[in-house]
Amino acid sequence: MADNNFTGGLVISEDVIATIAINAAKDVDGVAGLGIRPTDLYTTFKVNNGNIKHVKVTLSDYDIKLHMYLVLTNAAKIQDVSVAVQNAVKTAVQSMTGRVVTRVDITISGIVDGNGVATPMNEPSEL
Repeated sequence: MADNNFTGGLVISEDVIATIAINAAKDVDGVAGLGIRPTDLYTTFKVNNGNIKHVKVTLSDYDIKLHMYLVLTNAAKIQDVSVAVQNAVKTAVQSMTGRVVTRVDITISGIVDGNGVATPMNEPSEL
C-alpha cells in the first residue's frame, strides 16, 4: 500500500529574494544605485554572487531578514528614503513570496553628487 502522506514545500533562493528587494528599492525616489556590502566568508566562496553582493538575506523557518546597501542622490533625505525603501522592500518581498519580512536594515554606502560621482561614506571628502 502506498503512503500518501507526501508533504511538499516551496523553496525560494536567497538570490531571488535579493532581486525582489533590489527592484523594489530602485523604484524609490532618492536611491541612485546599489552599494557593495563588505565581504564575508559566505560571499567570498559563493560562486556567481550577483545580487547577493548588494543584499544580505537571512532566511529562517518563519521569517526573512534583509540588510541592503544603497547609494543615494545628494538631494535625498536619508531618513525619509530609508523608511520608504524599508516599506517598499517589505511589501514587495512579502507579497511575492508569501513569507513574513520581520526586518529590513539599510546601510547607506555612498552619496552621488550632481555630476554622478559617488562619494563613499567611509572616506572623508574634500571641501
